[in-house]
Amino acid sequence: MPDHDPSSSVVELCREFVRIPSPSGQEGELAAAVAARMRAMGLSVETDAFGSVLGLRKGARSGPTLILDAHLDTVPVTHASAWLHEPFGAEMDQGRLWGRGAADTKGSLAAMLCAVAALEDFPGTLIVSASVCEEDMTTAALAHVLDHHPADLVLVGEPTSLCLGTAQKGRAGLRVEATGRSAHSSRPELGDNAIYKMMTAISRLRALPLPVDPELGQGICELIEIDSEPKPSPGIVPHLCTARLALRLLPGETAQSVLERTRRALDGLEGVSVRLLETSQRCHTGLAIAMSEFVPAWKNRDMSLQRRLLEALGTAAFAAPYTTNASAAAARDIPTFLLGPGSIEQAHTVDEWVALDQLTAAQEAYATVIKTFLGC
Repeated sequence: MPDHDPSSSVVELCREFVRIPSPSGQEGELAAAVAARMRAMGLSVETDAFGSVLGLRKGARSGPTLILDAHLDTVPVTHASAWLHEPFGAEMDQGRLWGRGAADTKGSLAAMLCAVAALEDFPGTLIVSASVCEEDMTTAALAHVLDHHPADLVLVGEPTSLCLGTAQKGRAGLRVEATGRSAHSSRPELGDNAIYKMMTAISRLRALPLPVDPELGQGICELIEIDSEPKPSPGIVPHLCTARLALRLLPGETAQSVLERTRRALDGLEGVSVRLLETSQRCHTGLAIAMSEFVPAWKNRDMSLQRRLLEALGTAAFAAPYTTNASAAAARDIPTFLLGPGSIEQAHTVDEWVALDQLTAAQEAYATVIKTFLGC
């Protein structure tokens, strides 16, 4: 007996998407497949300069614009030999659909498309944004979409176990640099060891109090990388040491406030500096994009709409400890929410999966949000 009814369109659509590898920056084949599916579903299709694919459907009368965004890209497949289910096999077993991107976020995309295609007699405009480069360049692609398609509501598909995401932590990447002076390691007193300066800097940063939010918990500042030069070092006192810090941010924190707080902690350490990391990536269209590694946290501020959506969905509010494209919309004061099948614990893992019942329920959940917001 099959593990799931193969006629279920949302399941089959998700399987089609999972079978196409789409690591960040290499989403071209999947983008073409999604565009073809959008056209077959009766949506008008645009592909923007970044390579994101937009499926548009206009209602029978004027009304607001709702953007539903789910990203095409995935993290790479790591430890392939450890996978029990082929990463791009889209196998169905134990009530689950297995494969890279199943939860993050090809299941969301499939359910959004099925919900929008099935909707009848609605006002306004619905746009499904299948965006690129989210994993490495979070917010960049959706910000570009919003530049050209202003929205009245943005719903971002991320694994929330179909709870309504009403708040989210932000993210920042910091580079700390300590400079010293080289010398022979047999005469270290003639040099100035940059690693020792960095050890002091990291000690201060670890002791730095971090803000706390009642919904999102405590901010995070974690050392994730450290290096020195010269390397390899055949007996030379290092003249340079660099460290990378990963921050998880709370609402109200800005790039300036994060840098000021960090620099205050390092006051008096000569030769130590800190800055935001810069990230760049080439899209599958060939366009190169760059951004500072700072994505703000947010909380939904439209409490009336939040109450209506929670009541209609019959679910709980969810505060996401991770960072998503939703920050691009929230930063523009657009009402913004997260909603999707699967859990974040299933994303980025060996043998990624999404539960089939969550996947099918997601289509109805998206339809419920659309109808509640549009009043139809």
